[in-house]
Amino acid sequence: MKAQRLTIALALTMLVSCQSKAPVPDVDDSVTAFDIESETQAEYNRLDELGEHDFEGRVFNILDANDHPEMHINLPGDELNGDILNDGLYERDLFIEESYNVDIQYTQITNAKNGTETLRSAVLAGDDTYTICISTLLGGTLGTLAVDGVLMNLCDVEELSLGESWWSRLMYDQLKYDGIMYYTTGDIAPSMYQMPACYYLNTNLVDQYGITTDFVGLVREGKWTLDEAINAAKDISVDLNNDGVMHASDDQFGFVHSQTAGLAIAICAGVETSSIEDGEIKVDFTNDYTLTVIDKLRELMTPDIKHEDQNDVITKTFAEGRALSLYHHTESAAVFLRDMKDPYLILPMPKGDESQEDYHSFVNAWCNAFVALPKTCDPEFAGIITEALGYYSYTNIRPTAYEMTYKDKILREEESAEMLDIIFDTLYFDFNCVYDFGGSKAILEKAIVGDTELVSSIAAVEERIDADIAAFEEEWLSAN
Repeated sequence: MKAQRLTIALALTMLVSCQSKAPVPDVDDSVTAFDIESETQAEYNRLDELGEHDFEGRVFNILDANDHPEMHINLPGDELNGDILNDGLYERDLFIEESYNVDIQYTQITNAKNGTETLRSAVLAGDDTYTICISTLLGGTLGTLAVDGVLMNLCDVEELSLGESWWSRLMYDQLKYDGIMYYTTGDIAPSMYQMPACYYLNTNLVDQYGITTDFVGLVREGKWTLDEAINAAKDISVDLNNDGVMHASDDQFGFVHSQTAGLAIAICAGVETSSIEDGEIKVDFTNDYTLTVIDKLRELMTPDIKHEDQNDVITKTFAEGRALSLYHHTESAAVFLRDMKDPYLILPMPKGDESQEDYHSFVNAWCNAFVALPKTCDPEFAGIITEALGYYSYTNIRPTAYEMTYKDKILREEESAEMLDIIFDTLYFDFNCVYDFGGSKAILEKAIVGDTELVSSIAAVEERIDADIAAFEEEWLSAN
């Protein structure tokens, strides 16, 4: 198999398990990761639209610039080994290679910044070694390369259907400016499944406290809101040892979260740290909706949870059955909750109110799941194979990954698989999440969990925000 030729630039440790080998499947164009409602949708096959192509053995080189390759796995090993993700990726690459007569190769560089700097050097030298790059967005990686003129405008690649389900449609709305978009995420990078925020619900405590709310029904109806979360969590927090301190290791909570989660939870509740209006990027934290969400978060959150380690709220409080609900990321189910005794549900984070059109699943942008194309690639070749890999991953790897890995090994309720579909379909990030105009993100965070007065604090840095936005817009446009 051509895809076995894997270049490891620095050390890589792969975690695998040994089970029976699986045959190479055909693309199942009738099964998607989402609940398909119409027969027309079920019969749709993006690969048919892409058409037949023979690239005569041309190399398609995926640069995986990865801080944690042992955790954020986007490439297969050298052979089938029974691990569901490894085998899915192996079979995907083999199928695409045989379908398009292409040679899929990988270059993996640890850490992420080293990898993206390698990409920068190659592009500036006119070297077309790398066809696409998968990496993080923060820490001087793809977010920086985007404004440095190294990456291709994805909107100019006709073969990429960036608003479809195998890409992030909400990021397509929020990270595209003036018809230019340099990075996105999607099923082509399975580490995507690890990075969104979600709401964990201990169903034992739901029963114990006689809570009759149909949480899954609320999600399905678009009525899962902060008010419902507040109502569920009220009157459950108890200082069990009566020491006057609410501590993650000792006490009971209605809702637990890290001490820096306020901004993320607000974004999930529909607060936009930036928006694009009439062709301009805007930052407005003082609108009525944002102020109302902040008031509700102050009622829901416990800003003074004491802990020895920031992960105690999940490894101790929630895992030990002393919290009704928890804000964290989807990967935490496998990392921290694998041995939890109590059953739990995974839900999308609640909306601010029912006027919020979509659930927003704020993502961990340090996760190695963002995709970009270097300017030196052939856009037609890169577009066809990238789109094919993404669509195949969506129809074949996503359902297998959560059914075989999440549901059987991690999730305690079958309905959580349906909820994961919604979470993966509503990944959210906007420009200010990446570039922090005027230092405004910290102000919003402190207004939620601290004593900062938001309106006056934002007014004090308004000129700086405007200047940062203007500079960013110029860089974004000139980088194209």
